[in-house]
Amino acid sequence: MLPRLSRVEVDSGIVGRAIEKVEANGKWMLMHFSGGLILLTHMLMSGSWHIYRPGETWQRSAINMRILIETAAFVAVGFDVPVAEFHTAGSLARRPGYNELGPSLLAKEFDEAAVASRLRSQPETEIGAALLAQSLLAGIGNVYKSEVCFACRVNPFRRISTLTDEEIACLVSTARQFLLANVSERSGDGIVTYTGMRRTTGRANPNERLWVYGRRGEPCRRCGGAIESRKQGIEARTTFWCPACQPMETAAQRFSKAAGE
Repeated sequence: MLPRLSRVEVDSGIVGRAIEKVEANGKWMLMHFSGGLILLTHMLMSGSWHIYRPGETWQRSAINMRILIETAAFVAVGFDVPVAEFHTAGSLARRPGYNELGPSLLAKEFDEAAVASRLRSQPETEIGAALLAQSLLAGIGNVYKSEVCFACRVNPFRRISTLTDEEIACLVSTARQFLLANVSERSGDGIVTYTGMRRTTGRANPNERLWVYGRRGEPCRRCGGAIESRKQGIEARTTFWCPACQPMETAAQRFSKAAGE
């Protein structure tokens, strides 16, 4: 276990506590222990949690293990977890980054209209950058950003002010649909599992699981045109899109220009 987490065992004790609940909030995971102790983790780009039966062989080396939680029925192993902290409800509410999260796309109760309103509050922001802003809506990563925009035929570099209500509604509902579709509850014994293979196309062939992400220069699965990519936003994350399927101007804008001419 990470040294800073081990300190909690010395000060207040972890062994013997019950795990009352495990939940996700955006890209953060919270493990609630009896006595009000909460383990907060974030995977960033490298971390992962694995669930095993006692005695089952791990799929990764113990060298990469950062957190180990054992019960009589299961063993939870955190590999290469870069952010791991113990909190109380009070300290969690003050935790920068976490306490600014917008609505989680995986929440059981999700208000699409409220999320659309949050997006509308940033009219000059490019929609691709806005979808990654966890303070607006929590849970979308760089892969889904590109995939959601493609699915809704929205150019990721359009400013939010240029989007129709129908386009924003499509982006929000599709983002939730994609994230929910990549979480499986069929693994048994109440375990909810992320398979590690993001899928958005619905195609059975694993080589065709994504529409545009990571496919620069390859043919679009819809129109056959070449997929393009470039950096976007302050963090310069790479965005992929099809210029033909996702034009910068909507059909209405093109019609308006033509009528004006």
